[in-house]
Amino acid sequence: MNTSSYEASGVGYALAYREARRALEDQERSVVELRARAGALIAAAAITTSFFGGQTLTRHDVGIAGWVAIGCFVLLGFAVLLMLWPRQDWEFSLAPAEFIATYLERADGEAVEPHLIERDLALHMGRSIKFNSAQLNTLAGIFRFGALLLLIEVLAWVVALAAVG
Repeated sequence: MNTSSYEASGVGYALAYREARRALEDQERSVVELRARAGALIAAAAITTSFFGGQTLTRHDVGIAGWVAIGCFVLLGFAVLLMLWPRQDWEFSLAPAEFIATYLERADGEAVEPHLIERDLALHMGRSIKFNSAQLNTLAGIFRFGALLLLIEVLAWVVALAAVG
C-alpha cells in the first residue's frame, strides 16, 4: 500500500469509527428518552384515571366505557413496565478485554496499525448498531401502543362521564 492510500484508508477508518460511535451514542440517548417518555405516559394515565375515574365512580355506575378506560390503564401499565424493565442485551459498549485479546492473538507480537484497529472497532460498532436497532424499534412500537392506549382511555372516560352525567 503506498503512502497516500495508507493515509486515505486511515482517515476513512477514523471517520467510520467516529460515525459509528456517534450512532451508538444516539441510540443510547434514544433509549433513555423513550424510557423517560414512558414515565410521563404512565403519569398522564394515572392523573387521567384518578380525575375522570374518581368522578365516574362517585356516581356508582362505571358502565362499559369506564371498564374500557380501566382496561386501557392496566394495559398501559404493562406497556410501560415492558419499556422500563432493565435489559442486559443492549450493545452500547465494547468489552475491552475481549477486543484486546483478539488483537493479541492476531498480532503475534507485532504492532497492529491504529487505522486497522479503528476499522475493526467501526465494524464491531456497526454490528451493535444493527442489533440495537431492532430492539429500539420494538421499544418505540411499545411506546406508540401506550400512547394510543392513553388516547383511548381518555376518550372512554369522557364517554363514561357523559353517560353518567
